[in-house]
Amino acid sequence: MDGDTTQDAGRDDTERVSLRPAVPWLVAMLALGVAAVVIGVLRLDQLPDPYPVHFGPAGDPDRFADRSLGTVLMPPIVGQLSGLAVFAVLLLARGRGLRRLVMPLAAMGLVVGGGICAISIAQYLSSDAVAPGWGFWLLLAGILVTTVWVIVASVRTGRETTDDREGWRLGGLVYANSDDPDVFVTKRVGVGTTVNFGRPMGWVVMGLILLPGILIVVAVAVWT
Repeated sequence: MDGDTTQDAGRDDTERVSLRPAVPWLVAMLALGVAAVVIGVLRLDQLPDPYPVHFGPAGDPDRFADRSLGTVLMPPIVGQLSGLAVFAVLLLARGRGLRRLVMPLAAMGLVVGGGICAISIAQYLSSDAVAPGWGFWLLLAGILVTTVWVIVASVRTGRETTDDREGWRLGGLVYANSDDPDVFVTKRVGVGTTVNFGRPMGWVVMGLILLPGILIVVAVAVWT
């Protein structure tokens, strides 16, 4: 009995993943968000009216809107929501012991949430409210790098775990089992993890995973 208890305790310790390494990344992202909002509010009266809200590939503004607090602060708000969605996925993945995903997801959250805010700050501090054109491409490069990092970490995690459960659909591409309490399960086809669509939280997680991409597309539509 004691041996079984010790074994279970060891397994629980293995599955519990510390999110402390992600805290500095989260703090940095939130700090950039606060800085963007504060600077945007303080500089509101000095910003041009109409205010540039859409930019071409070279960074030149090609669409304008009436200057307002909502127009000026929309990009950093979208950025912070996108970054928080990434961190929310990290929190939900904690119970699966996905230790390798902590740092890449935290970095992605900072790049998405903080990067958009940094571009907004540059725009607020510019006399014509136009940020350097290379800033947007740098943001895209950061998103690409962190996305590759997350994929690599997921592949390595998938190779280290095995899972054989009932409830797979479409030849093992989709997992749905309402009797399984796990939200994240190891993929049957390929490597990495997927969500359990038999649990309501699985749909919530999928929505959170897709939300950053949707918000980024919206941001791209505004800035490019």
